[in-house]
Amino acid sequence: MLSRIIFLAFLAVVIVCAGCKKNNPTSPPIPQVIDGLWTVYTPFNWPHDGQPYTSTFCVVYSDGASYEMKQQMAAIADTRFRQILHLFNIRDLSGFIYPSGNSKIEIYINRHHPENIAWAYWGGFIITIRSSAIIGHYYDYAVYTARHELTHDLEFLIEGREVLRSEVWFKEGIAVRVGCIESTGWQTIDNLSELELWITQNQNVPGQGNPIKIHLHGDFPPGADRHRYYQFFELAVRYLLDPRGMGKSFQDVKWLFYDMREGRSFPAAFQEHFGISVGDYEREFYDRMRIYLGSVP
Repeated sequence: MLSRIIFLAFLAVVIVCAGCKKNNPTSPPIPQVIDGLWTVYTPFNWPHDGQPYTSTFCVVYSDGASYEMKQQMAAIADTRFRQILHLFNIRDLSGFIYPSGNSKIEIYINRHHPENIAWAYWGGFIITIRSSAIIGHYYDYAVYTARHELTHDLEFLIEGREVLRSEVWFKEGIAVRVGCIESTGWQTIDNLSELELWITQNQNVPGQGNPIKIHLHGDFPPGADRHRYYQFFELAVRYLLDPRGMGKSFQDVKWLFYDMREGRSFPAAFQEHFGISVGDYEREFYDRMRIYLGSVP
């Protein structure tokens, strides 16, 4: 009798737990453990559900996204990648270097892993989507993230290596700039008062808040507001591409990527295509931005 009671109690717990899993949209399904490139080029050795969705440019994996979400994410990414190719004036894709065994951009939709990340790597990117559908605010987020991470992926595919040669301020500035062209979700630095406040707030911080001093991720000061730094990275790149600034183009960025693919250092390629050394741009940054933002209509 005691054993029967114990069994029935155990069965009741199983039924309750099963019911909770069915009704809780954040509970992960049991995935089919199949590795992807993200397990090679990121710290995240995550499985997917064994049902990827393939589109023109992408293959979309997930640990729990619906078929419809994968399809929509692929459509968002395909459209934005076409836009990026047009922006950089790239018509021949045969020169892209994919990781061995791949010929499409890999996208992993993170539904149930606790990390809230967007992460680009050679051959793809991870995007975290917790909502049940990509609509409203979540659609804007997906569009911006796709444009941002696909810009990194473009550089990866041109350079054809696991670790990019470009400096943090530049590669993140380009990615934010491309994301901001379509999305209004990312606030940019658009007036002189924001710049002056930032300078005042960072006068006693290592690097004095100068974004051009962030060459590597280790260059961020302890406790740095990285979101705010990314806004200044975007400003630094916007100035380079604005006719009221340096007047360069996304094609100059493209040729810089190709130069680094051929083995040139970032500082050498940057000076070649932008007509100023990284050191001079760093030293002159605040003075240039005062003039630039002061002339914004």
